[in-house]
Amino acid sequence: MKIRQTYITASLTLLLALVWMLSGMLSDKGFESKTKSKLETISSVTVLKSTAQKHAKKIRVSGVTEADRLIKIRTEASGTVVSRPVKQGQFVKKDQLICQLYNAGRTSYPKVNAPFDGYLETFSVKEGDYLNIGAVCATIIDPDPMRLVGQVSEKEISLVKTGSKAFAKLVTGKKIEGTVSFVSTSANKGTRTFRVEIEVENSDRSIRDGVSVEIVIEGNEILAHKISPSILMLGDAGELGIRTVNEDNQVEFKQIQILEDSIDGIWISGLPEQTRIITIGQEYVFQGQTVEVKEIVPSPGV
Repeated sequence: MKIRQTYITASLTLLLALVWMLSGMLSDKGFESKTKSKLETISSVTVLKSTAQKHAKKIRVSGVTEADRLIKIRTEASGTVVSRPVKQGQFVKKDQLICQLYNAGRTSYPKVNAPFDGYLETFSVKEGDYLNIGAVCATIIDPDPMRLVGQVSEKEISLVKTGSKAFAKLVTGKKIEGTVSFVSTSANKGTRTFRVEIEVENSDRSIRDGVSVEIVIEGNEILAHKISPSILMLGDAGELGIRTVNEDNQVEFKQIQILEDSIDGIWISGLPEQTRIITIGQEYVFQGQTVEVKEIVPSPGV
């Protein structure tokens, strides 16, 4: 009887132990489930309901000024220079005499005339010099209009078109503006960039040839959102983006591209036309989390 009682006691003890263990496991699972559920909804964020606007990306390139026409005037006959009726730096009209030659074997004096209206930039000869056929007599320049020449990357060239507005700042500090007059269809094989030319007015000759210039071209308009740079984040692979919430108030990460950095914010692309952007609390939430949302609507014109 004592043995049987011992078995019964042992069995009851084991059963109680099992019940206690099971109750503990169930309690832990319930706690984990409750905690997980609480984590998924405990965070609250402020969300901006943003509508994309048309915005022209500003493409910035370094360039140089280049005269519309700058050529070396060459002789079509040989002879000795006997006359230079114009001075270096003087404005000359088309067909005006630049150099007059003497050749004993010719009955007339060979002449070298200006091919177009412009300024006599340099003289390469002086009276008494003998010139062979094809020798350079002088250099003439037509500075109006002046060209601004830059190289646009292959990533941005699709945004540039003939007629686009452009602004520039010379190394001297002078600010000028013009329009895109030429866009290359073939890339430079060494730099993978495309030549772009901007035509600017220069009747006062204030813009000199060969001067460094910083160019800003207004690209094609695309849909973009304006945000504060403080909400930018990096994704798992190091990509630049922001956090948003979908219609179910679940957190998502969206990769973006910066179009322009302005004083009152940055313009970005890569988002849907209508987007709910997290502006406060984005650093405390994670992908897929359901959050409480406080939604704000931007003021008209923002």
